[in-house]
Amino acid sequence: MSDTSTHLGLPYLLAAQAQKHVTHNEALRLLDAMVQLSVLDRTRTTPPASPADGDRHLVASGATGLWAGWDLNLAYWVDGVWMRLVPRPGWLVWVAAEQVFVVWNGSVWDPVGVLQDVSDAIFSLVNDADPTKKALFSLSGITTGTTRTFTLPNTSSELAILAGAQTFTGNKTFSGTLTASGTVTVSAAAATIGTAATTATYGMGTGATTTGVTKTVNLGTGGASRSTTVVNIGSATAGAGGTTVVNTPTVTFANAVTQVGMSQANLTAQLLGLGGATADSTNRLSMNTSAVLLNNAGAGIEATVNKAAAGNDAAFAFKTGFSARALIGLLGNDDFSFKVSPDGSAFFEAIRIDRTNGQVELSQPTILPGLSAAPSPPPTGKAAVYARNRAGAPWIDVMRPSGRDFPLQPHFGVNRIANWSPSATTTITTEGLPITSVGTVSTPTLAATNLAASMRRWRLTSAAVVDSAAEQRSAGWACWRGNAAGLGGWTFVTRISLTTLQATGMGFFGLYGSTAALATTLTLATAINCIGIGFQRGTHTRWHLAANDGTGAPT
Repeated sequence: MSDTSTHLGLPYLLAAQAQKHVTHNEALRLLDAMVQLSVLDRTRTTPPASPADGDRHLVASGATGLWAGWDLNLAYWVDGVWMRLVPRPGWLVWVAAEQVFVVWNGSVWDPVGVLQDVSDAIFSLVNDADPTKKALFSLSGITTGTTRTFTLPNTSSELAILAGAQTFTGNKTFSGTLTASGTVTVSAAAATIGTAATTATYGMGTGATTTGVTKTVNLGTGGASRSTTVVNIGSATAGAGGTTVVNTPTVTFANAVTQVGMSQANLTAQLLGLGGATADSTNRLSMNTSAVLLNNAGAGIEATVNKAAAGNDAAFAFKTGFSARALIGLLGNDDFSFKVSPDGSAFFEAIRIDRTNGQVELSQPTILPGLSAAPSPPPTGKAAVYARNRAGAPWIDVMRPSGRDFPLQPHFGVNRIANWSPSATTTITTEGLPITSVGTVSTPTLAATNLAASMRRWRLTSAAVVDSAAEQRSAGWACWRGNAAGLGGWTFVTRISLTTLQATGMGFFGLYGSTAALATTLTLATAINCIGIGFQRGTHTRWHLAANDGTGAPT
């Protein structure tokens, strides 16, 4: 027979045993410890510093010191020492600190009458009507010391496995925080996130991305060909405010984006590049384009180029290969200027317009192409200055609104210019070239009868005898024709008319290679070394250009 009882291990009184009261008292002490078993707590791994006689504790796992090796046993302080009580299955203990009963199942202490843990790494729930329906719970994904709480909703609902693929049917409302580390797909026609009417924050893709890792947030990217995708951000209610902040360093519109409409927007940007151009701190607005259109909004249009101070530039630069060839604008002052450059470094000012009076300054001589004919008359109150080709050389002419054109008078002091003009009744005024007259000189009175009568003129009349001449010539040479290309040359202008010419008479106006008087019997066919216009009575019916280089008849 054993010396102790089967269930509680109490010592028996043996035959012929000495000191039986000691054995009896030990059994009573054990009974006092185990009957109506109650412990102060079950969280200690070391004995308290000052226990009271009779204190009992359910030792927690990992015990050390005097309790080393007593994990999940009972420690009983009696008569100044700790007594160890090893539980047996079915022992019931009241834990005063937690106000709960626990029962020993041979391996753990299970709470009685409250939610109990199922002590297993994996457990399952099986449908009693259909055992093929099973819910398997695994704790392998929970780290040590971590507790996960699953609270069932207060209405009939579904349990979602959010760590993997999960399909929701019907409408679902998340009133708290929804954090998804994988993919969340909403296939319904409408999905609403964030319906709170108070201040709230809703995040998508807000987690801290590891260096070197790319995070992509897609909105409305699944549209098929010829479908329409509309993404609305912010309230469309009149008077509602808001701000959309984009923090990514680069925002790219794909090639499929053909239009961005902002009919009422005020766009503010530090740099703007268009047409594939890249803007920088110097060229904050850059564009690659074949044309630029600035159209009016219904009235006038104005483009403003403003500089900070008079010494700065407000300019338009025209370049070849980014090397300036021309500048226009307020260049280093407040006068409007045109400058050109052969190399982008040295600049020559071509035109300057004085801001105080509008006067135009030309830094270089003006080159005008010679016109073959007079241009159209200018508007009333204006005059047109142009170059007119005469005798193979350009001359500066002026055209008035009346259509009358005339050459600008050169300076007599620097040009070989001669002028004959009527003066008094029988006097001809000469400038630059003397005159010899044969015949009678008279100056008709001006009259409004016709154009000829209204012009200042003189008349030369020969004597009324055979072979008389009415002649005016210069005793000095008018020009030298030269003997090489580019030498010599002259301009000859005269207004003439014949009033009366005898039957065999001849008239000639022009330049003649002689300063002597012409023979009174000279005919146009025998004139030499001449250029001008002529008429031979009886031979010609109109005036002819006549030229001869010294031999033969004039042509």
